[in-house]
Order: sequence, then structure tokens, then C-alpha cells
Amino acid sequence: MEVCIIGAGASGWMTCAALRSLGFIKKITLIGSPKIPTVGVGESTTETFHHFILKYSNLDNFIRESDATVKYGVYYSGWSEKDFIHCFQSEKPFLRKGIGRKEYSERLANKDPNTFIHDLTNSTFFKYCINNRVCLNTEEYLISWHFNAAKFINFLKKENISDPRVEYISDEVVDVGFISDGEIDYLTLESGRTIKANYYVNSTGENLKSQKLFRQEYVDLSEYLLTNKAIFYPLKYTDKRRQFTPYTITKTMDYGWRWIIPTWSRIGTGYVFSENHITVDQAIEEFKKDIGDDNINPHVVDFKPKAVKKVFRDNYCSIGMSSGFLEPLESSGLSFTCGIIESLIKILQIQDKDDLKKQIDYLNWNHRHIWWMVHLLLQYKTSNKDHTDFWKDQKNVKCPDYDIIMGMLDNISESDFEYYEWEMIFRALASKNINWKSRTDKKPFRIEEINYPTMDHLDFITQFHNVK
Repeated sequence: MEVCIIGAGASGWMTCAALRSLGFIKKITLIGSPKIPTVGVGESTTETFHHFILKYSNLDNFIRESDATVKYGVYYSGWSEKDFIHCFQSEKPFLRKGIGRKEYSERLANKDPNTFIHDLTNSTFFKYCINNRVCLNTEEYLISWHFNAAKFINFLKKENISDPRVEYISDEVVDVGFISDGEIDYLTLESGRTIKANYYVNSTGENLKSQKLFRQEYVDLSEYLLTNKAIFYPLKYTDKRRQFTPYTITKTMDYGWRWIIPTWSRIGTGYVFSENHITVDQAIEEFKKDIGDDNINPHVVDFKPKAVKKVFRDNYCSIGMSSGFLEPLESSGLSFTCGIIESLIKILQIQDKDDLKKQIDYLNWNHRHIWWMVHLLLQYKTSNKDHTDFWKDQKNVKCPDYDIIMGMLDNISESDFEYYEWEMIFRALASKNINWKSRTDKKPFRIEEINYPTMDHLDFITQFHNVK
């Protein structure tokens, strides 16, 4: 089988890395447009990404060459009375007490509102994090990574093109020939070259030209998630040991929130906001003031919360921002990418046409962005911010999917409860000391943790760079 990937960003090269693991893939053609520059922002990921790197790449090389640093979760600064960390939760501490992680999360509905979430769970972990410590037991304390996006792309490119099955073409797709509505026949490049493959992957990002070429339709989610612009700027460390946090910081601002992501060589930071509530110039001034530097000149990017109606078609799919984008809060972008890549691998191995159609229909349903959209909306709606029109409008958004899911909290079926997304919602509510009506009346109890050996985060990452 021959596969053609269009787009040389992170999602395109990640797809290539995964497909190289399949013995029946005889050739992978990856087309990257020389007209699209790579932006080296600080990237934050979820636990899914960590498993992807372990499975398809070399972790030590990734850390060194991508400026990677440890991420335990997201530190919510200013979203509630007490700051908290939404972390990647291991099952182990709960199983030692004879209770499942998800069952315990349901009990949090009955938590005393005066009890801080980290006094019940992850108290040791919370102390590790705020003191910039890294635990050497990654089964007890699950991790993911921050990294420099531009360096990560270069790292993946170098890894992938060493495989003789991979051909990289620096060119641009100007036309897509279709056999039928969901089946691509060939691609025409700007150079005049024609590319044919058995399967095609659209990883060209979020742009109108790509949408038309690949006949993709999107669901507009901007009436629910109001942020639509971001400004960002890399900062130099002024006190690296203190600023080298093993978590992403999301700090509330007047018209959105600011991310702070430590990578090995610099801090990636930016301001996500709603242009319908504040101008770009006003946002830049607020951003400069919060950083404390009036001399920076940040970059500006647009985005629109949306989701593709069909991730998978007959012989092509959309991966990365081509599949949709919500907003940067909780770093869901590359999590979607990893999930869709794993689904693509399943698709490519199905021989029976009827089975293939059933799987495509199921995966298109499964890869909707509804759960993550509701989770993000929940963070806004339950925040203690209402001092500007943005926060008031975002909290007052009416969303049918949100109402449906939040209305199910006390009546979740056993099969639905298997979805990890319920746990995310429970912990988000509990972290903000909000009680809800649950299907259990049992109380949560303190989960004891084991004190494993730790290292200072800076020292931990430094050891990878000292290897010769």
C-alpha cells in the first residue's frame, strides 16, 4: 500500500512516523509547501502524546532535539478561589485503597466545598509540582511533555526521511482529482507533477483553500467557545530553576487567558482572547503589562473553533488542524492527532468493504469534538471570573451538548462511565469546590501516596543534554 500525506507540520510527520511501523506500507509520500513557515511556539501536550513518542520514536532523542520538558498537567491560575493542577491521573494510588479512579471521581460530587481537592488526592504530587520536582516513578505520576514545535518538526523530519520508504516533496497541492465524493484519484502539484496513492492524509492545517480542495465541511463551534485569536512571544529565562515548572500554566486575563510553557531553551507564552471583546492592540498592551516588558513585539494568529463533519472518508482522512480546532486550553490539539492516527492504522488494515464502512461511520462518530468542547466550556462556566463582558458572555453561553452532558451527571450508565471524559468533568467541578448531584451518596476520602525519589526538574532535563 502507498500513502500520501499532505502537510509537513507536526501532525503530518507524526502520521508518517506511525505508518512506518506498518510492514504493509510500501511507500509514504509526504508533501510540504515551501510557502508555509514553521512557527516555533511552545507546545503543550496530553498523556496520549507521551505514549505516542514511546511507541513510534526515541524518547531520549526527542527530549534533546525538541527542547522537551516534563509536563504533569495544567496549573489553573486565577480560575477559582484556590489554584489547582488538572493532572494526568494514575490508577495506582486508588487501587491501593480498593477503589477505581473513576468511581472515586464520582464520589467527589459529595466533597466538602471547604476541602481543597489536593488535600484529598495528589497532595504529594501537588507539592512535587509547585517545588519543581520530578518523580522518578512515571507509573505513579504520569507525564507528558512541553517542547518547541519547530524543533519537534525538524526532529521528526530527520527521523522519517532516513527510511527509504519515505519520499519528501517540497511542493504545493493545487488540485485534487476525485473518483467520487469521498474517494481521491490523484493530486496535482504546483510543479505540474501528479501524485497517486492508495490512501491520502490531509494535514494541511486550518485554511479555506485546503477545505475546498479536499471537499471538507465543518461544524462551527464559535458560538460556544468565544476565543478566536492568540498573540505569542518567546521569553528568555531570568531565573531558570524557579521558572522551569513541570506543568503548563493557564493564567486568567481580562478577555481570555495566558499560557506559560517552559521549554529547554526558552519560555513559550501567549494570550488567547476574543477579538469580539477586545482589539488586538488592546490585547498586546495587556499581554505586555502582564509580562512586565513593554519592548516585546508578539506574533498574532487567528483561529476559529470548529470540527470537521467527517474525519474519515473512503480513501482519505483529515489529521491535525484539518480535522478541527477548539482552542489551546487543555492542549487538546495533539491529543486529537494521536487518537486519529491510531484510528487510521485500524482503517488501513481492514480488507472487507462492508466492515470498512461500518468502522468509518463509527470512527466519525467517535472523533467528534463534543466531549472536549463541553470540558473546555465547563472550565469557563465554573470559573470565578465575571469582571468583563468576555467572562460574562462566555459563562452565559447556551450550548445544547453542554446541557445534555451536564444533565446526565446523576444518571450515567455503566458503559458511558467507561469514557475517561466523565472523570475530566468530575475533577474539574471538584477542583473548583462545586458539588453536583451524583448517582452515589458516598463521600470521598484521602488517598495516600507513596513518597518516591524525586529530582529537580532542571537537573532531570539537563542530564539528557549532557549525554555525548
